[in-house]
Amino acid sequence: MIEDKIQKAIKPIISIYSQIELDIIERIAEHFKINEEFINSDYWYFEKLKELGGLNNETIKLLEKYTGRTKQELLKAMNDIGINAIPTEQLNIATQKGALLNPEDIINSTNIQNIIKFSYNEIENSFLQLNKAIQEQVRKTYTDIITQTYIKTSSGIYSYQEAILESLDELGNKGISVLEYQTDKGIRNYDVVGTVRRDLLCATRGLAAKVNEEVIKESGNHIVRVSHHFGARIGDGGENYTNHAWWQEKQFFCWNYDGKATEEEKKLPDFMEHCNYGDVQGIVGINCKHFFTVWYGQLKKDELDFTYEENKEQYEKTQQQRYLENGVRKWKRKQVIANKAEDKEGYEKASKKTKEWQERIKTFTKDNNLKRDYTREHVKNTKVVTNKDNNDIIKPSYIRKNTDKDYDTTNEEENIKTAIELMPEKLKNDLNNTEFEIITRNKTNKNYSRYDRTNNKFYIYENSTQEEVIHEIGHYIETKYNILNNKKYIDIRSKGLNNCSIYSVKDLESYSGYKGITNSKFISELQGLIYKKDLQGKSYIGNNQLLNLNCLGEYFSEGFRAYWFESEKLKNTDLDLFNYIKEVLENVK
Repeated sequence: MIEDKIQKAIKPIISIYSQIELDIIERIAEHFKINEEFINSDYWYFEKLKELGGLNNETIKLLEKYTGRTKQELLKAMNDIGINAIPTEQLNIATQKGALLNPEDIINSTNIQNIIKFSYNEIENSFLQLNKAIQEQVRKTYTDIITQTYIKTSSGIYSYQEAILESLDELGNKGISVLEYQTDKGIRNYDVVGTVRRDLLCATRGLAAKVNEEVIKESGNHIVRVSHHFGARIGDGGENYTNHAWWQEKQFFCWNYDGKATEEEKKLPDFMEHCNYGDVQGIVGINCKHFFTVWYGQLKKDELDFTYEENKEQYEKTQQQRYLENGVRKWKRKQVIANKAEDKEGYEKASKKTKEWQERIKTFTKDNNLKRDYTREHVKNTKVVTNKDNNDIIKPSYIRKNTDKDYDTTNEEENIKTAIELMPEKLKNDLNNTEFEIITRNKTNKNYSRYDRTNNKFYIYENSTQEEVIHEIGHYIETKYNILNNKKYIDIRSKGLNNCSIYSVKDLESYSGYKGITNSKFISELQGLIYKKDLQGKSYIGNNQLLNLNCLGEYFSEGFRAYWFESEKLKNTDLDLFNYIKEVLENVK
C-alpha cells in the first residue's frame, strides 16, 4: 500500500527534525538556570539580550549541520514515492484487456520523471523556508521568555524562580511553534515536528496523486478508484467531500482529457465534485490517507470488511491516540527542559508524568488493537522508568539490552533502527542479522559505543545519538569489506599525510587520554585520532620516525558519519573520501 511506503520514506526526515527541535529547546533552556544569580530585573534582561546573538549562531550551525542529510533523504523519499505510486497492476490488467498502451512507456514517461523532479524542488524549497521560520521562532521564543520574566519580576508579584519556571513550562507545553493553521475549531499551532510531518505528508501524497493524474492522461482511461483505510474521517456524514469514509473503494468518472469518455463512464459519480481533489479538505488533502488510481476492474464497489459505524468508532479512537501521543511528547519536552535548567523537582515531576502518559497510551493501544507510532512520541535524551525486563531480547530481535533496571532504551532503539534503515538493502539485511547491545555505565569493561570486530557485535552506550550509531556502522563496513587494506582507500587516506612525523602527534582537547594529528582534510578532531597500535599490533611510530597511518583508526568511520550528517562539509574538506564512501555504498546494493 502506498501509504505504508510514504510513512516509511518520511520517517528518517522526521527523526532528523525531532533531533533538531530538542537540541534547540535544550539550548534555550541552558540560558535559564533556576538557581543562577539574579541581581535585578533590568540587569538580567539586558544580559539575556546579549546572549541572543550566541543562540542565533548556534541555531544556524545546527540547521546547517543537518541540511545535507535532509536533502539526501528528501530526494530518496520523492523518488521512491513517485515510482511506487505508478499503478503497474492496473496497467498490466489494461494490456490483458487489449488496451492500446505500453505500461513500460508510462513508467518511463518523461512527464512523470519531471513531476517527481518538480515535486522534489518544491519540498526542498519548503524546507529552506521552514529552516528560516525555525530561526525566527527561536528568536521569538527566547525574547518572549525574557520579556515575560522581566514583566513578572518587575511587578514584584513573582520571584525570578517562579517567573522563569512558568515561562519554561509554557515552552514545554508548546515546543517551538512554527506554523499556524486555521481549522473549524479555531487556530491550531504546529511545533517543528508537527510541521515537518504535515509538509512531508502533503508533498508525498500530493506527488502520488500527480503521478496518477498523469497516468490517467497517458492511458486514456476515465475511471478512478479510491482506496480505503479503517478509521477514515466521517465529516458531516453526508455523501460529500467532508465524509471520506463514503468514498472508500468507489469508482468515479474523472477527467475526460481526450473527449472519448463513454456514456457508461459518465454515469459514475463525478470525481472532482464528490472528492474535491485539490482542496485541503478533499482527497489527498491535509491528513487524508486516501489515494486514487486509474481503474480497469469491475464497475462496482467492493465490500469492505468493516461497517460504517465501526469505521466511525475507529476514527474516534485514532483521534484519542493522537491526543495521548501529544501528551507524551509534551512531558518529555518538560523533562529535557527541567534537566537543562537544573530544576530537580521539575525533572522528577516530568519523569513521573511521562511514565504515566506512556502507560496510558500503552494500555489504550493494547485495549483497542492500535499500532503505536513512536515517532509521534519520541524525544531524544530522555530517561523514563519502564516495566520491561532489561535482560530480554527486545524487538527487533537483533537488539539486546544490558542496562540498569530503570533505564529506558527507546531513544537508542529508535536510533539503531533509523540508522539501519538508511543503508542499502543488502547492507541493511546484514545489519539486521548482527547483534546490537545497548549498555549503561559499567555494564561492560568500556563505557562508550563501539563495534567489536572479533565478535561482530555492536555496543551502543547510553544516550548515544544516531550519529554515533552511524559512526560504528562505518567500522562494521571497513571490517566487512576489508577497506583498510584497499589500495584506493589507502591512497585517499595518505593524501597530504605521507610525510607526517610522530612529532606532529598532540594531545586531543576533546578526548582525554588520546592523541592525534590535525589536518585541513579532517572533518572533526576525532578523525585525526591516533591509536598506539594498529590492528596488526604495529606501533604508531613507523620507519624514520614517520607516522604509521594504519593507526589513524577513525578516519573512515568518522568520514562515514559525516557522509550522512555533514555531506557538504565532507565534500569541501575531503571530496576523495566522500566519493569513495559513495562508491562503496553503491557497490553493496
